[in-house]
Amino acid sequence: MKKLFTTLLVLVAFTINAQKTAYNDFYKDHKEDSQFSMSVPVSLANFLSDEDTEEIDVLLKKAEHCKVTIFNNEGNSIEKSFRKFARRNGLTTLVKVKDGKDRAAIYFKEKGDLIKEIIVKANNDEENLVMVGLKVSLTQDEFADIVSSLKDKKASR
Repeated sequence: MKKLFTTLLVLVAFTINAQKTAYNDFYKDHKEDSQFSMSVPVSLANFLSDEDTEEIDVLLKKAEHCKVTIFNNEGNSIEKSFRKFARRNGLTTLVKVKDGKDRAAIYFKEKGDLIKEIIVKANNDEENLVMVGLKVSLTQDEFADIVSSLKDKKASR
């Protein structure tokens, strides 16, 4: 009985830890500022089969969990808080794009030789901020292939 209880306790601990991501931590800290939040089953990625989304399909097939959130970003408070959060939690910035009031950025978190999390942040005004957190398991080479494919596709247009 003692062994069974210990085994169950260990399994529960692994299950709880498996869902933990930096993005979920940020969301919990700012939950009161969210206007909308939804966990999306990554199995829905199969419905995105379009020629323009091949690289995204590869990324989503490697994803274990996806969370989409819209935050009330009045006065840029959430964006400023996220920048501090990203530095404290070792998120690496892949790309930042700014076009007038439109801004977007992609961050990732590594663990060993694997990319374990990707966070996409976008907004076009100071009132709302859209964020997507993906829990993934990609090698650095797989991630580099996806990024270079996107760059090549954009360059050929």
